[in-house]
Amino acid sequence: MTLVVKNAFEKDEETILEDALVEFNDIADVEPRYFKQNFKDLFAILKVIVMKNDFCNPVIRQQPVEFEVTVVERIPSIVKKDEALLKDLIELIFQLMIDIDSDIDATWLTPKEGFRADEEEEDEDNVNFGKSCIDRLVSSIGEEKMMPLLGVIVSNTIANDNDWRYKNASLMAFSQVGEYIDDTEKIAQMMPIVFQHLSHANPKVRYAACHCIGQISDDMSGDYQEAFHEMTIKSLLTVLDDPV
Repeated sequence: MTLVVKNAFEKDEETILEDALVEFNDIADVEPRYFKQNFKDLFAILKVIVMKNDFCNPVIRQQPVEFEVTVVERIPSIVKKDEALLKDLIELIFQLMIDIDSDIDATWLTPKEGFRADEEEEDEDNVNFGKSCIDRLVSSIGEEKMMPLLGVIVSNTIANDNDWRYKNASLMAFSQVGEYIDDTEKIAQMMPIVFQHLSHANPKVRYAACHCIGQISDDMSGDYQEAFHEMTIKSLLTVLDDPV
């Protein structure tokens, strides 16, 4: 099975590659333990597919990550006992979320009336897919294991001032943690950084910051408002004058 994937990848046979990866996902969904013994080797083999960013069908890059997250969801012990592997998986998800078009479409800068996030361009698929994967990992592995690693990766990624896509990915990924945290102290250091990005020069980063605040305040309803109401209201008032 693995040779089919490797050969198709090396020969740029995208249809065969996608079909083979779909089979991996189908088996992972039904019987994930089939892959348990070889999971780490499979991760290394499939990683190169995710890193390749010139497929005619870009959705192919999501298939290996979908496979890995599906297996981990069902057998969390695979990564609970191997923190380095879990870190690699999170970083791979971030790579997908970052690797989107760096140019912002002019129509995005003037959203139509009744704009909805789920109507955004196809380029956002990797970001939304990555958010979903982070959510699934925190849910299955638990915040005690995930949050320290995720916190470091988010902090390192959001510090990148050279490419707005890094900040966008960090804010979108961080927006998924609220549902699984029961203490606002665990996000107290990060929230001021989120608020800072409401005034970022790039409108997609500002949007990501708004999304992050909205998602976390909803997931931690009550506790969030009590801890961050003053900072939130003060920050959001400035966003009402946003040109986009």
